[in-house]
Amino acid sequence: MRVKILSMLFLVGLIGQLMAAPTETIRGRVVDQQTGKPLAGVTVTVKGKKGGTSTNDEGWFSLNIPSGRATLIISSVGYATVEQVVEAGASNIVISLVQDQKGMNEVVVTALGIQRTAKSLTYSAQRVGGDQINEVRDASFANTLSGKVAGLTITPSANGPGGATRVLLRGNRSIQGNNNALIVVDGVAIDNQSVAGQVRDDQGSTNMGQSGSDGLSNINPDDIESMSVLKGASGAALYGSRAANGVIMITTKKGKPGRMSVNVNSGVSADRAFSIPKLQDQYSQGTNGSYNTGTGYSWGAKVAGQSVTDWRGKTVNLQAFPNNIRDFYRTAVSTNNAVSVTSGTDKLQTYLSYANNNATGIVPGNRLMRNTFNARFGVNITDRLSADAKLTYIVQDIYNKPGVGGNGLIAANVYSIPTTVNQADLKNYKTVDVSGVETPVFWTSTDAVIMNPYWTVNNTHRDENRARILGLLSLKYKLTDWLNIQGRASSDSYNDFNTSRYANNTVNYARQPGGYYAEEYNFVSERNFDLLLNGNNNITRDLKVTYNLGTALLDRGSRQRKTAANGLTYNNKYDLTYASTLLETVKTVKRQLQSVYGTAQFSYKDYLYLDVTAREDWSSTIPEPYNYFYPSVGLSAILSDMFKMPEWVSLAKARGSLTRVGNDADPYLLAQTYRFIPGGFGGYVASQTSKQLPTLKPEITTALELGTEWRFWNDRFGVDLTYYKTNSKNQLLQVATPASSGFSTQYLNAGNIQNSGVEIVLSAQPVRTSDLSWNISLNYALNTNKVISLADGVPFVFLGSSDNVRTATPHVVPGGSYGDLYGYKWQRSDKGQFVMDTTGLPAYTTGITSVGNFNPNYTIGLSNTLNYKGWSLGVLVDGKFGGVIVSGTESQLAYAGMSDYTANHRESSFVLPGVDVNGGTNAKTISAQQFWQSVTQGNYAKAEFFTYDATNVRIRELTLGYDFHRLPSFIKAAKLSFVARNLLFLYRGKSILDIPGIGKRKLGIDPEASFGNSNYQGAEYYNLPTTRSMGLNLKLSF
Repeated sequence: MRVKILSMLFLVGLIGQLMAAPTETIRGRVVDQQTGKPLAGVTVTVKGKKGGTSTNDEGWFSLNIPSGRATLIISSVGYATVEQVVEAGASNIVISLVQDQKGMNEVVVTALGIQRTAKSLTYSAQRVGGDQINEVRDASFANTLSGKVAGLTITPSANGPGGATRVLLRGNRSIQGNNNALIVVDGVAIDNQSVAGQVRDDQGSTNMGQSGSDGLSNINPDDIESMSVLKGASGAALYGSRAANGVIMITTKKGKPGRMSVNVNSGVSADRAFSIPKLQDQYSQGTNGSYNTGTGYSWGAKVAGQSVTDWRGKTVNLQAFPNNIRDFYRTAVSTNNAVSVTSGTDKLQTYLSYANNNATGIVPGNRLMRNTFNARFGVNITDRLSADAKLTYIVQDIYNKPGVGGNGLIAANVYSIPTTVNQADLKNYKTVDVSGVETPVFWTSTDAVIMNPYWTVNNTHRDENRARILGLLSLKYKLTDWLNIQGRASSDSYNDFNTSRYANNTVNYARQPGGYYAEEYNFVSERNFDLLLNGNNNITRDLKVTYNLGTALLDRGSRQRKTAANGLTYNNKYDLTYASTLLETVKTVKRQLQSVYGTAQFSYKDYLYLDVTAREDWSSTIPEPYNYFYPSVGLSAILSDMFKMPEWVSLAKARGSLTRVGNDADPYLLAQTYRFIPGGFGGYVASQTSKQLPTLKPEITTALELGTEWRFWNDRFGVDLTYYKTNSKNQLLQVATPASSGFSTQYLNAGNIQNSGVEIVLSAQPVRTSDLSWNISLNYALNTNKVISLADGVPFVFLGSSDNVRTATPHVVPGGSYGDLYGYKWQRSDKGQFVMDTTGLPAYTTGITSVGNFNPNYTIGLSNTLNYKGWSLGVLVDGKFGGVIVSGTESQLAYAGMSDYTANHRESSFVLPGVDVNGGTNAKTISAQQFWQSVTQGNYAKAEFFTYDATNVRIRELTLGYDFHRLPSFIKAAKLSFVARNLLFLYRGKSILDIPGIGKRKLGIDPEASFGNSNYQGAEYYNLPTTRSMGLNLKLSF
């Protein structure tokens, strides 16, 4: 009986196998027909069959089909669905998709994560694909956006790997507030502030030369699916207060139905300092033409190999070391390794990823380590209810983070090494006295705070540790076929623990015996809750409406505690328990924003769109009744659908919008409070030094935008033109007030900043064949800024402390422009001649005047991409034209006689052509040392002499890659690329001033140098050099 049963089961199984159609695996790739780029997430199914698969990040897919032939259905949002017959067992199939309806059905993620077709937008939005930011890597991926979006200006970090990046869209709007764009991930805003510690020592100093890390740099670029840059206030109106500066919308990857896929992205790169001022190598350490080790100047004797006694007391043949700066900085190595797993069914989709970033800086001892863990789950709970949950955990450690600026920080110490002192001799940087106390060893410096740079990197440390968690939970319920409701809760919180250590005998920082040690704890938490009702109805056959009604709650808090041991009872015992003097400050900040909002979009015959939005905010930081209201309206028309156009016109669109956006203020500005001052006998309580503003009003920005988009010859050529104008009024200003008022400053609502500009986005595909494609894109942006008004009786406003650079300071002056730099200039006569004083040296203006503006007049990003069979070549040229930068580094090098141009006129005195103070011809002779030390005057140089044209054009990125086709069956895709960043300057500006007998000088530093991501731009002082990066990148899909 058992045998019969087994025989019957075997027979049934055999019949089943015979009845089942045999299958074979096919393998192929889906690409965009216009660009040739691979398309991820494309659905591939067999016609008449259930199930299917989707393409991976490199566009590859594999699928089992019945033996013989089968018809594939390939579909993707924004593209026309195609059917293609394939043979079983085929491999390396290439399927090209054409953008649907002239490319205007491309989906753009807009405010609150709402997806809309590109043709319906009434404002400018530019999309950046994930592949554009994860191939040429950077420790902060925001830096990889340079040149890729019209109107977007990126100012890279000033503090090496992990430093804060400035992200500016369409110019500066706020005088003293934040001008950085809002960062939104998967529809929820994240914290992007830069927190930098400032622990006052016993001298009241807060200048540690540090800027903290920002939130944007923490994001793993391999998790990014795409980015939509919403430039204007209209595109960001639904995000309210924080979105007046524009929004960068980041959409991350999620799980997809189909077979499991594994993607690996691994890269290694080497960075070298390359924007280094050129030094003279003809003259030695010394002064007035004589060799002298008792000074840090390089105004000494001509170098001719003569025998001298050097600063160490050794007899040597005199020689110069012009590569001291370059030789000090090391080759930095960065490795990036990321792996992701995507899988799913119709019910559950999963995306898991891990990324490790390990980057050393060019400063010895500087290092960044970042680990990112990410998990995302999509669940279709029922036919009507779905959920989306995501959790991201980031751990980041930065060791020995370098500071920028003077006061004995690393770059100042390196640049101050005299021409004939070999930096290699400084590696023996310390001695130990009889009592065991370490003392730095270095040459005689021109500045009392300059130290041996090797002492700095070994005995002074700023370490930063961050743990960050981002969570998102979203539930969406389909009420009817035309109405759904969605609730979201998100959290972004991070803990920073930073330490600063300065060894005993470190000049300027360890001012008390034993050394200096500080700990800084920062906890920031931001929670967002929103409820959104989304619907769409057909009012008539031709008229449709899509609407959203919602409410939101933002709850934000932070706590900062800084404790400093100013002096240690045991030398270099870095623990607060050994503090001889303990200083502590604690700051707690809380704020809340409650909102209701609504949008309505009317569509007539799918060629005419009207947008209306409205939002009401209730903020805890402004006076009762706490609320402010702002609306927007926009209109777009697809002219090519409305009117008959020539066949060579693929698309014609016009759009316009008018927007009003409100902005609240920082907390605790409404009422006078008291503050605790640490000090002897437990400290004391004092009133605030700033007069608060109980009648504070919200800042209001109004924006007008007009634009048109045209495409020709089946999308082979396209142009997008945009004009905008914004006015930001009721700005919150902190200005000086008379001492008789009892306060040093007061807050005012005043000021009107206007920005207007033009943006042009060009695209072209000169060549498009089955094997070869050539794509060109050009981004052009022009911005004009004007200060319409300030408060009555306020002649100007500083953008920073007046002594930060000591050479030039940004002032906001009515009638001027945001970013005007003020400093002293060379006097001119009525006829424009240079004026000299009684000694024959330049005479200077009695007051400061504008020497230029730090904003570029316009920017251009030009991208070329060539694809030939498996090869791809990409080149991005990025240019900023106009604007100035004032270089404190150049002034210090000139003061010390180290810059290459200071070698002129060393052998004989010279006369500056011009007139004396009485109008007569100048005939007084001067030396080169007298001239340069007059115009620099130590740390307080005359700005005009060191103001440079900031125009620069560079090869920002270069990639050369190959997609391998003949691969083992378990590898779906493989691409190996050579990548380079900041490859070289094609042009760099010169000094504004043409000095008689010397001429215009080339700029040695990078014109993008800055102190960080604050509003204080346009001046640099001992910045770290920009680096050139080259490396290899490997992408694998399994």
